[in-house]
Amino acid sequence: METDENSIERRASGTASAFGSMIRGRRKALNLRQDQVALATGVGRRFLIELEAGKPSCQLGRSLLVAEALGFTPADILAGRDPCATAAAPELPDLPDAAEEPDGRPAGIL
Repeated sequence: METDENSIERRASGTASAFGSMIRGRRKALNLRQDQVALATGVGRRFLIELEAGKPSCQLGRSLLVAEALGFTPADILAGRDPCATAAAPELPDLPDAAEEPDGRPAGIL
């Protein structure tokens, strides 16, 4: 017989995985890279990777910031639906494709 704690962990993991899939799907539908979304929302790329992978312990506040930046409303999140079909792409700041260091070498975003 499964304990209540195991059941809760399994449900939390499933919910986190579904939410991460929604985030990844919307980001890809908007043709955005992980580094672009991370920079535009102020979260780290590692956080976004873990969020999209469904890590159950991702911080809720940061997760919701990413969702909002991708055009999700609280109703979309609660209903588990993707606004792609009805919403326009959100306005994210313009990001350079590649930055340069003062010496002219390419710089990494992270």
